[in-house]
Amino acid sequence: MRRTIVITALSLLTVGFLAAAFYTLRGEPDVNSEASMLEPLPGGSESAALRLTVMNNGIASVSAEQIRQALLPVTDLSADTLSLTRNGEPVPFHVVGDLEEGALYFYAQVMTNTLDAPVVYWLAPGTGMAMNTSDAAPTAEGTPIGKQIYHWEQNENFLAQATNDDVWLGPRIFAPTEFPITINDLDPVASEGKLTVHVWSNNAAPPNPDHHLIVTLNGHLLADQTWDGIKSETINGDIPKNILRKGTNTIVLSAPGDTGAAGEAIYIDWIDLEYESNLALNDEQLHFSHPASSVLNNNISILNSSEEALVFDITEPDRPILLTDLEYGDDSVTFLGSGVGSQYIALEPDSAHHIPMTVAPQWERTLRSPDNTADYIAIVADVTGFEEALQPLIAHREGQGATTMVVSAQQVFDEFGFGRQTPQALRDFLAYAYGNWKLPPRFALLVGDATYDVYDFENGQNANLLPTFLVYTTFAGHVASDTLFGIFEDDSLEPQIAIGRFPAQNIEQLNTMVEKTIAYETSAPEEWQRHALLVSDDEPHFDLASNRLADALDNGGYEVQKLYMTENEDIRDAIMGAINNGVGLINYIGHGSVRVWGDEKVFQASDAETLINIKRLPIFTTFTCLNGYFNHPIDDALAEALLWAEDGGIVAAIAPSGRSLPDQQEPLSDEFYKDLLSGETVTLGEALMAAKQASADDPSLAEVIHTFNLLGDPALRFRLP
Repeated sequence: MRRTIVITALSLLTVGFLAAAFYTLRGEPDVNSEASMLEPLPGGSESAALRLTVMNNGIASVSAEQIRQALLPVTDLSADTLSLTRNGEPVPFHVVGDLEEGALYFYAQVMTNTLDAPVVYWLAPGTGMAMNTSDAAPTAEGTPIGKQIYHWEQNENFLAQATNDDVWLGPRIFAPTEFPITINDLDPVASEGKLTVHVWSNNAAPPNPDHHLIVTLNGHLLADQTWDGIKSETINGDIPKNILRKGTNTIVLSAPGDTGAAGEAIYIDWIDLEYESNLALNDEQLHFSHPASSVLNNNISILNSSEEALVFDITEPDRPILLTDLEYGDDSVTFLGSGVGSQYIALEPDSAHHIPMTVAPQWERTLRSPDNTADYIAIVADVTGFEEALQPLIAHREGQGATTMVVSAQQVFDEFGFGRQTPQALRDFLAYAYGNWKLPPRFALLVGDATYDVYDFENGQNANLLPTFLVYTTFAGHVASDTLFGIFEDDSLEPQIAIGRFPAQNIEQLNTMVEKTIAYETSAPEEWQRHALLVSDDEPHFDLASNRLADALDNGGYEVQKLYMTENEDIRDAIMGAINNGVGLINYIGHGSVRVWGDEKVFQASDAETLINIKRLPIFTTFTCLNGYFNHPIDDALAEALLWAEDGGIVAAIAPSGRSLPDQQEPLSDEFYKDLLSGETVTLGEALMAAKQASADDPSLAEVIHTFNLLGDPALRFRLP
């Protein structure tokens, strides 16, 4: 499915491409719809704030009716009683009317990092910042001309290896080829312009340069550029007068394939077309900047506008200014601009963005109190029924003597992230609890699945319920790291608390993982728990690593079954049979992918559905690549499928979310099993944490420290033979 993002009439500020993507792909209601998006708190209780989730750049509004509906305890609609902030910093706003029929307006700015959570503006009782106004009475007749940007973008390919903030790219083209892009509905004037093309070249070849791209507009050559290597590249072209046409225009990107490289792969990221245009309001906000040349003493007119039209100067986006004393004529408004480089938004009041908002409650307890106590914290995604489904495990932990606390992830986001759903807010909370609570946490269980597709460009089956960190690595690019939640010093690799995750998308999956965890710890000791299954891929060094682990397990009292693909690649039935008969441990070392072991696919995610070992649940460790890729928006990783299997599978997994080398994986594996088999560490999470602490001084192990995550309860009590 093509995911095209086209935004016209934009200011020269960074374009809010994420907004268009969100509303195009998810089928959300129009941002200018007056339909109520609020769910008031039960029982008529007062709310703490309104969370305003911004998905579009532009002027946004909140109506007095919405403020009343949210039961915000305010008596007036003004900056004397209302505070609007972003990341804790005050945001100026303009008020029209009163608390009965009025509204407030502010300039909303989106995030441009496609890996980061949407911006949340926080509207709460308090003293706020009134927007400044400026007299813009015209001094002469205005000219209806302004500079605009047409922005083209398709976020359809996730490229984890991209090193810039925008890892969601558009179409990939292979040389030799031509890629035409049609632009419609332009209304240019006969003036010069500029075209900017941003691409990512994703291959390197011996010739230097090894990439070549030619850009034309309506058949006119604008740029002919070569460059070398895997990198982002910006291509600029000046547009002469009279090249742009009214209506339809065509940009062609040509990769001639003439560099001598064996091949070229280029991703188109975005294109900006800057041009001068006639200015008119057409049922949407008009973003524009001052024309390149001074026109009629800086007086500008906007056609097709009413006497209610608003004009804002957004040259300094964090300090927008409402322009006053405008001159309204027949179907036009004229104002005195402030010169070349100034930027504006004009709109009719009903074209303001009515953005999605939710009510933030008055939480019963604050997480910032040093009097809090909990050595076991469960942070639960905001999914109906998740907290209730977790209660049997909480009761089980309390029965073992743990001091527990179940925390709503949304409360963490409110108190530590200003309402934004970022992994950093979760980390800041855990760091605060560890450093300030009377009883600091030893374990943190994250309850809910994650995905790297924060804005759902893929329209995948997996939602980003509880975000994870995305850490850049050499071999896999951006990969999931839950470990970072427990590392509280920015220059350290040493985790301070044990982190685990139940990667649940729904109640059924969560119930299964809770039941398996309790059953594993409460079942009577049996002979099968002394058995271990070790599987190695078809390369000799994998056999050697598996043999070392077999010796350690044998010394620890295990009866080990070894399956070598170097001896026999047809081992699927043997793997399935061993698991169904019962093993306490499974370890695989070799090549792997998201859902399979080895190129031969001797074991894969679909096999989880046929396992019948429900009363004989093993711990699964897989020192390979990608078997624990829990943050994929479409595919479920092998480790997840085994965790969710209702009639069998596993109780917990230590599995990688990315790729790494065997000489990185094996030291971590050795440390983990050494600590686990020593008997000094009781829980699975603390054994993994100890292995990472022992590896933290070796910079070459940084990537495996981050990529190997625990999917399961970090307080799971491991059973030695």
